[in-house]
Amino acid sequence: MGLLETLRITLGTEFSHNRSLRMVRRAVLRCFCLCLVLASVTAIKTLKDIKDLKKDKNLVKEFPRHGLLLLHWFANTVTVDGRGAIWLNFDPGQGIYGLRCSRHEMLHPVNERRRPSQAEGWYYSLGDLSNGGSRMLPSYVTQDFHNSMGSTQHRNMDRVLLKVQKNSPQKVDKVYITQHFEDRGQGAGPNTTYEISPKLILQIQALSNNLVCDADDPRLDFSPCKVLDHQQKAAKVEMVYPKAPGLAWFLALAGYNIHQRFLAFLCSTNPANDPDGSCYPLSVEDRETQCQVHYKMKLEVKTTSKGYARILWSGIPESIARLEVNIGLYADGTQEEPLREYPLNGRTFGSIDTNVPLNPGLQVHLLRSEETAYYLVFSTRHYTSIWKGPEFDDANWVPPARVRGFDMSLQLYTKDGYACARLYVKKSFANWKSVFDNSWVGFYASAADETDKYGKYEWVVNFEKRLEEGCPLDYDVYECESVLAISPGVQARLMLTKHIASEKARTVPWEESSAIKQ
Repeated sequence: MGLLETLRITLGTEFSHNRSLRMVRRAVLRCFCLCLVLASVTAIKTLKDIKDLKKDKNLVKEFPRHGLLLLHWFANTVTVDGRGAIWLNFDPGQGIYGLRCSRHEMLHPVNERRRPSQAEGWYYSLGDLSNGGSRMLPSYVTQDFHNSMGSTQHRNMDRVLLKVQKNSPQKVDKVYITQHFEDRGQGAGPNTTYEISPKLILQIQALSNNLVCDADDPRLDFSPCKVLDHQQKAAKVEMVYPKAPGLAWFLALAGYNIHQRFLAFLCSTNPANDPDGSCYPLSVEDRETQCQVHYKMKLEVKTTSKGYARILWSGIPESIARLEVNIGLYADGTQEEPLREYPLNGRTFGSIDTNVPLNPGLQVHLLRSEETAYYLVFSTRHYTSIWKGPEFDDANWVPPARVRGFDMSLQLYTKDGYACARLYVKKSFANWKSVFDNSWVGFYASAADETDKYGKYEWVVNFEKRLEEGCPLDYDVYECESVLAISPGVQARLMLTKHIASEKARTVPWEESSAIKQ
């Protein structure tokens, strides 16, 4: 007989006729159950340093999983102070980077319709790459997700979970890395959830610098021979991922399966070596000798001066450019057929201006197409993507700008090729429309334009509230659209009053040169 059943029978026998004591019995049972839950929670392992991260066998560290890539980006986006406290450089309540509120209980499935009580603090989930907000993440985090559509492995399971203080949401109390299961019956448990220590975050940050006498640099613990071995692994990482400070060293030291990722990369980007679709007939060493320099390959979406999508590509290996391959523009990563398709004609780099309005989700593919005839007079075309660039982010990968003195932020974004503005207003700022009753947002063709030289403007009170998707966040979002074409240099500015000298915020100019952040 279990301890819980024994306790229930004992209490039931002794106090069955006493109402007040029955209440005591229920309280004791609740406390006992709580202890069981707490015991499960404490079973969550803490990864104290990069050695713990490498040694753990339950944490999947191979293609197409993106957990390590996500953790690297997050670690280099926060600050750890002298007391070991972790601070975000953005407000998670805005939902940028695809953040979503999460249930506080690590051992149960995420419930995106519920928020915990204020006494528990706020919990957020980061890393759902199917969420449009995650387009703000750099391309090295999302690259494998887009280029593993046919993979039988789980390619969108990894998450970083944050517990932040309710009164200071940019201060992080706990960081976890875990897995998300679509089946609500498979909650994140102690075998798939790990707490990340501030020390591990500091080590990841230290890898972004040259090897110096930094106490947090894990490379100082290695002998010269081990450093050389890891350096060779890091060099291989740089052949398959866009360059990001410290990424290659981190994946090498964390135990990422580089050989497996290297093979997957060659199979996807070197069709000349894989004409029959048989991907692994050669050894790793043979594949390496046939490898072209692929890490420089970029497929990008930018804007023309009239708000249309411009396709850019560079670093295409000559072994691919010589084939009959095309450049295609897709509405997003889920589409099977391109909106526009253009022959590469052997060009390893170039650009094409399209007549497709700039919209979020647009994506460039390097592709092959084949036409199949049937019933003599009919035919169908099949497309195979060799490589895919990142989906275009509607805000051009730029976070909102703070409105000085208020719980509000301003963001420039695009829709249908036009300049648009987005306001994030904290829900506690209930009377914001009264404060901003004479405020307006101006759209400027250039950051050099004087304040009174706006192209278009809109009163802030006329912005339309966007419907909330999923769980409620800390901010309400209001948006407006202009008829000014989005183009390099366009900027939005917010004025508190009708006077042009009352500026409270301005966005980063829409720059063509910084459209893709690696």
